[in-house]
Amino acid sequence: MELRTARLRLRPYEPADFEMLFTGLVLDPAVIHFWRDYADPALPVAEKRAMAEHDLGSWIEEGMAAGCPTWVLEAVDPAVGAPGDFVGVAGVFPAQNEWGPEPEVGCLLVSRHHGRRLATEALSAVIADATERLEIPVLVAVVDEPNVASIRLAENCSFVLERSFTGSDGHPCRRYARSLPPAAPR
Repeated sequence: MELRTARLRLRPYEPADFEMLFTGLVLDPAVIHFWRDYADPALPVAEKRAMAEHDLGSWIEEGMAAGCPTWVLEAVDPAVGAPGDFVGVAGVFPAQNEWGPEPEVGCLLVSRHHGRRLATEALSAVIADATERLEIPVLVAVVDEPNVASIRLAENCSFVLERSFTGSDGHPCRRYARSLPPAAPR
């Protein structure tokens, strides 16, 4: 199965995609700016890889095993890149966190694609799939308070700010939620 938007193809993540995710996203300081554990420039690449394999790789694989898809974003529009070029990842992640019992959505783009509304395009497709096919009634987005681009993405995808809080790492965050409208009576 895959999802399509005007400029992107979203295909299911496979373990072989980890290297592309690692080099294209985790090693890019502009992408991981708000991932404090990864953003330390003194942290050796081997340690970042081990952390990413443990954190991201296992999180994605556990989520997919639980029916929460992660999608690899690839270009289909030449204005974005050559067909099949890696653009980023987006997905639904199971609720295993301090901020609530609902699944969380997220999206990371290679930095050269920032500011082109590709994240909104991709996340909108992920949300539609999660609410229609997977019938997930409530999704959340948890954003670092200073991450203005991700706040704008959440708001562009019809998420509503529920609360601000301090995460377990001591940094300010915002919890956004998006609920399906009540079903019409039959």
